[in-house]
Amino acid sequence: MLFDQKNEKEFRRKQGIEELGGYDAVIFRLGLSFEGLPNFPPPEPEVYGLESLSGSKIYKGSRGGKEILFAPTLMGAPAASFNIERYLCHSPASVGIGLGYCGGLKAEIEIGRIIIPAKAIIGEGTSKYYGKGEISSADQSLVRRLVDVTRRFGYEPLVGEIYSIDAPLMETPDLISELSQQGILGIDMETSALFSIAEYHSKRVAAILVVSDKPYEGSVYDFPPPLQAIEGVTEDVIKICIEALTG
Repeated sequence: MLFDQKNEKEFRRKQGIEELGGYDAVIFRLGLSFEGLPNFPPPEPEVYGLESLSGSKIYKGSRGGKEILFAPTLMGAPAASFNIERYLCHSPASVGIGLGYCGGLKAEIEIGRIIIPAKAIIGEGTSKYYGKGEISSADQSLVRRLVDVTRRFGYEPLVGEIYSIDAPLMETPDLISELSQQGILGIDMETSALFSIAEYHSKRVAAILVVSDKPYEGSVYDFPPPLQAIEGVTEDVIKICIEALTG
């Protein structure tokens, strides 16, 4: 822990964690807000398998006696670390899932495919401050749980390694080719930091990513990719996360 008991309590108070009350788990939308989806927040929480959902920007839902916080992060590992620290690592929650987008690095990985990273190669600068070197890992029991639930929803996820970068405009053809040859499935900007930060604080986390673009097929300057085509998959992935945490 970063703080002793007294300073931890004061940090939680100043960051508004105490005001949120108790909750068991967090679902992060990595690099984006939940409001970016046209059907979130839903007028009827039941469509997501929730018994209730309330809040603005930071949402809190319930299912089966468990409370889930829905929180966004800013884009990129350093910016995302604020809310990962705030809402997971300095909170009552013991477990979290990051929901995000990534670029697919192989020709056979189509837009809309789901990737569940077992590990993330660290290409960002945040993880080193949490004592990590080249690779950070998800909680493997939570990875298996996500895979099982994703299959029940009718998707066949890819499981393997992804790469998290700090500089999106440096996704050069040479880098993409090198990563692909190493068997890396996708590239994003937050996942390795999510794993590193959570491990430092002894929290269990995993991630589930939707392939939003194919960086090897287009210009590096085609950024950000259009996300409307995969909104339906993203909404299903939210349901998958809820089921994985509460089912």
